[in-house]
Amino acid sequence: TTSPSSNANATGPNVLYLGASSLHSCYSDDDDEDGNHHPNPTERETKRNLSRSPEYRTFTSRFQDHFHCPLRFHDLSLKDREGIRLSVETWADIVLCDWGEDFQHGEWIETFLREVALEKDLVVCGVVSVMGKVFEFTTPFSGEEKEDGEHVRGGNETINKLDVEQDADMNICNKNDCSNRWICIPPDTAVSQTKRAQKLLKKQTLLRHPHQRILAIDNLAALLLTGHHSMAISGDVNSTCHILAMDDSQNTISMPLPWNWMEPIPTLELLELHAPAKAPHLESLEDFVDTDFVIAGNVAEMMMPSTTVSNANSCRDGGDGYDADDAAIGTGTDTDTDETEPATEAVPKIVAAGRMKALQMKPIVEKIIQLSNTPLPKLLYIGTASFDRTDKFLMCTQAFRELGCEIRRLDVSEEDTVPSAEEMREMVVEWPEVILCSGGNTLHALLRWKEVGLDLLMKESGLNGTVLCGASAGAGCWFSSLHTDSLRPDNTKNREHVLNELTEKELQDWDYAKISALGFIDAMCVPHFDATGTNGAKRAEDAEQILLEDPSTSVIGVDENAALVVVGGDAMAVSGDGKATCHVMMPLEETGEVISAPIPTHWEEPIPMEEILELPAPASAPHLESLEKYVDTDFVIADDFAQELASSEAATSCCDERDADSSTASAVVPKIVASGNERGMQLKPIVDKIVELSGVDLPKVLYIGTASFDRTDKFLMNTKMFREMGCEIRRLDVSEQDTVPSAEDMREMVVEWPHVILCSGGNTLHALIRWKEIGLDMLMKEAGMEGKVLCGGSAGAGCWFSSLHTDSLRPDNTKNKEHVLNELSEEELSDWNYTKISALGFIDAMCVPHYNARGTNGEMRSEHAEKILLEDPSTTMVIGVDNNAAFMVLGNDVMAVSGDGKATCHVIVPDERTGEAMSAPLPTDLEELIPLEDVFKLPLSEANSVASD
Repeated sequence: TTSPSSNANATGPNVLYLGASSLHSCYSDDDDEDGNHHPNPTERETKRNLSRSPEYRTFTSRFQDHFHCPLRFHDLSLKDREGIRLSVETWADIVLCDWGEDFQHGEWIETFLREVALEKDLVVCGVVSVMGKVFEFTTPFSGEEKEDGEHVRGGNETINKLDVEQDADMNICNKNDCSNRWICIPPDTAVSQTKRAQKLLKKQTLLRHPHQRILAIDNLAALLLTGHHSMAISGDVNSTCHILAMDDSQNTISMPLPWNWMEPIPTLELLELHAPAKAPHLESLEDFVDTDFVIAGNVAEMMMPSTTVSNANSCRDGGDGYDADDAAIGTGTDTDTDETEPATEAVPKIVAAGRMKALQMKPIVEKIIQLSNTPLPKLLYIGTASFDRTDKFLMCTQAFRELGCEIRRLDVSEEDTVPSAEEMREMVVEWPEVILCSGGNTLHALLRWKEVGLDLLMKESGLNGTVLCGASAGAGCWFSSLHTDSLRPDNTKNREHVLNELTEKELQDWDYAKISALGFIDAMCVPHFDATGTNGAKRAEDAEQILLEDPSTSVIGVDENAALVVVGGDAMAVSGDGKATCHVMMPLEETGEVISAPIPTHWEEPIPMEEILELPAPASAPHLESLEKYVDTDFVIADDFAQELASSEAATSCCDERDADSSTASAVVPKIVASGNERGMQLKPIVDKIVELSGVDLPKVLYIGTASFDRTDKFLMNTKMFREMGCEIRRLDVSEQDTVPSAEDMREMVVEWPHVILCSGGNTLHALIRWKEIGLDMLMKEAGMEGKVLCGGSAGAGCWFSSLHTDSLRPDNTKNKEHVLNELSEEELSDWNYTKISALGFIDAMCVPHYNARGTNGEMRSEHAEKILLEDPSTTMVIGVDNNAAFMVLGNDVMAVSGDGKATCHVIVPDERTGEAMSAPLPTDLEELIPLEDVFKLPLSEANSVASD
């Protein structure tokens, strides 16, 4: 009677099939595959094999073929109760019930399964007619009506009795089709199928029981019940379950249940989903569009950029402020908050995601955890915007529940769920480390928060350092204003019912609105920035129109799978899927147009919000309008320096004494470390050389970001290693005229103060022009002669040479690079050429940074540099610096430094004999520097060696 599955490699849960061969078309073991009958009917009866029935294959094939489940079956017709009991109690994880209402001996198995399911973690499933019998919420129509109008089946009085009726005009369901069956559960629940059944239930059941709820199940759908929770499951993405109920006007309403829930919700809540929210303002929500909800405007005004180091501000200590590596997920390390002074922490801390599903994405969740300064933050969920629906709670908190975070839930959408003032204060201000607000109807949420005083409590909590986060409505609520679809007809608690009742035209007849919000961030938020609303309007385009009508509004758009992270006055974008980001929109006063730029998502630290809001704006330097006119400008100011070096005796090694006095440290000049790319300034071997040349353990570093248009993201990237070491850092911004300090201040900063001058990558031609205009080039020459270490990556490497190979004419090599990338076509972005320009002249050679890289024009740097070398007789020697490598100079001696163990530098010289270019890589394993003149002989030596071989 029992037969284990023949699948020896079964790995899934144990599946037990219970059927009755007397009701199925079972083949005998003696039948052939076509089902030809055995000649002896009596013998055939004893040889029926349930596992060969089509019903068995229908029920079990998916479990066996897809999930590789071990299978057993029991034939109920054989009445082997002990065998069934043993399989169910000791073996089965899932029981498939398939014996139908016509089976005459099912009472024992129904009672038994019910008792076991209440004691054991067992999944019991089957069609409605069987499940109703097992769990006593169905009974065959008896035709006998009690005085109260119910047809009741006897049984366990502690279990709800269910009422099942049948239309005489309807066919009784057969073994393979239950489309004409329905179940009714007074006074709370019922299960139904087919429109005919719904009509009958409207006429009879609901009229007799006006407060009854009916659950209707489509053919290819199922209702999952686990404990006191339920959800609909769709078998074909179209089918689902439905709720039927009677409204106050005695009209029957119906609502399809969402089938995309990941987890079930309380059954009692599910049965009330069709009911609208009760808040009076929902009757005419548009009347509240102009309500002022700002309570944190003073917070936005007093927020100062926590990462900005101005020309007047002397230092940025690497140990202060936001640390991108603190409190990451999975570290298991608690941050000692007792020793941290609250006044030094940047607040507020906000993570605003584009949609609720983004709160399940690891990069965004990690950022929330990181800002909380604890691996398992206590999280308060506020679902007012989603009318406190549990399905939204489960979606928004899934990732945090899986991590093991303690979570509380504050429901204030309806008046009868609002806690006392004391309890609410404890929940919002005193208890949480994270407050998470759901998406939904922002206007409804803001109105309710204002009515119950929750807005002011959230402000107080945010100023205490609690992370404020959310998605969609829960993102926009933290801004001074937001772009909202709160007036969308289905943006309600009973959304599914509205979708079911309104026509497509009615569902599309709505407009976006701009409304006020809490005001922590002084900008308008546009969540779902990359999405199109059900009204057919794109969020981004509608927000652009609002910006044209009110140019004073700064706009930040958040893509659906992205989040904006705000720490004090600084911000950054986080991508949940590696593609989505945030966007800045701003009007151009000159043209009246709106320009936008995506915020890069590779930043490791946030930058000042005011700078982010200016990302689309181009730099204002006049020479940028026609930069190619300046290609032939002579920027050399240190050629005399280079000539003196060539004729003098140079040192052969670095200073070994770290704390040598300045005269000793400055004995050999210049000291230069030229990295092939800016990332090289984060590689330990290269940074170690810079520190070594400085002669001190913690050098004072002056950062000059002119080539990158003084962007803070570049400052943070270039100085990261030095900040982490604890070096004192100043920043000199001269890209724009209004940030240039006085001549006295600039001299103090460049010549007298630093041990190291670090120049960023970017547009070298722009940087050289600006330095020449304000005299910074001469100050850097003087600093170099004083023994300051001159270093940088990319443009910050090539600027120290007599000439360099540059992509300064690349169309996106601008301050507003992201805007340009957003506006130009791929063809336009690749339409440019490398060029050779003059530089400061400390090293008499042409530098080729990114030597091993290919430009966006498709051409290799190394190949183009060889062309220049052969075409321009004035170019006698070339130093190519790979990405992740650096060329180190001490006086007239040099060496190559590899940051990753692979990259190096290269020497390229013309071969006078062949007219071709010769090149040779510099060894990176040398312990001592070698004379520069010997380096330029390497290609010839290598060529002679090859010829000799």
